[in-house]
Amino acid sequence: MKRFLQNLFVIVYLCLSIHQVCADSGVFKPQRIVKIVVPFSSGGSADVAARLLAEKLSNLWGQSVIIDNKPGGGTSVASAYVAQSAPDGHTLYLGYLLSYATSAALYRNLPYNPMTALKGVSLIVDAPFILSVSPHTQVNDLSEFIKFAKNNKALSYSSTGNGAGPHLATEVFLRRAGIKATQIPYKGSSEAITSLMSQLVEFSFFDATALGVLKSGKVTPIAVTSLKRWQQLPLVPTIAESGYPGFNITSSGGILVPSKTPIEIIQNLNRDIVNVMSKNDIQQKFMEQGFVTLTSSPEEFDQTLKAQLENFKTLINDLGLRTD
Repeated sequence: MKRFLQNLFVIVYLCLSIHQVCADSGVFKPQRIVKIVVPFSSGGSADVAARLLAEKLSNLWGQSVIIDNKPGGGTSVASAYVAQSAPDGHTLYLGYLLSYATSAALYRNLPYNPMTALKGVSLIVDAPFILSVSPHTQVNDLSEFIKFAKNNKALSYSSTGNGAGPHLATEVFLRRAGIKATQIPYKGSSEAITSLMSQLVEFSFFDATALGVLKSGKVTPIAVTSLKRWQQLPLVPTIAESGYPGFNITSSGGILVPSKTPIEIIQNLNRDIVNVMSKNDIQQKFMEQGFVTLTSSPEEFDQTLKAQLENFKTLINDLGLRTD
């Protein structure tokens, strides 16, 4: 009995020691449900990416990771929510650089400071936008689309909302091509896709979520916005190779947290996210959804986001898109 108690004491001591080492080294492990806030409605590409990541993090942490969709305000609703959340690592934000920077430039009176409210943890995905037209237009490539657009004064396009990535990509392209069109904003990708299939609009810039529709023949993809062709639709040329050299607007997304989150928590979140994103099975799942997987350090993410904020502030002002 005495030896048993001695052994038990040693075990308890070791456990407490290990716990203290973890605490001293800043190791972070969620103690309750973790939320990944997504600034778009369910069913979109961001929602899909968040759910893939959530599954892996949940398995790693042994803790539930849920998705909290908060669309609205060109992603500013979700950004404000996360910025005001407890900085304890239990509220994560799947923010997209393009959308976040665009909203920061579009809206004058945001309830948070876009430059300082959030800090990056790691990038996770990138994907192009795909310029698509309704089959009734009988347009098959970009040159035909330009001619069609210049001869159609009532041209309209669907988007996933003012300030969202597809909206900005469209407006940049329209100005580069010298054509005009009216935006018809919707709350999410599914509605924007349905609008084009129903011939309520003539064209749209879709994200990776529309891959199934793009392959179905119900809409016609005619160009992608990345510098390189998209592996999911390798026969569809880029806008850059179709007469507009250098055109490159993609949708890079990553995990952010409230700016007051301790650096130790950010570093541990980064370690865990980089860990799960390096696995072959999750990379395959992301590829099947049309994404290119990425990772970065928190510092690299912050630097990239800062550059995007500065670039798109200038761009939005030049395009005359800023609102109240």
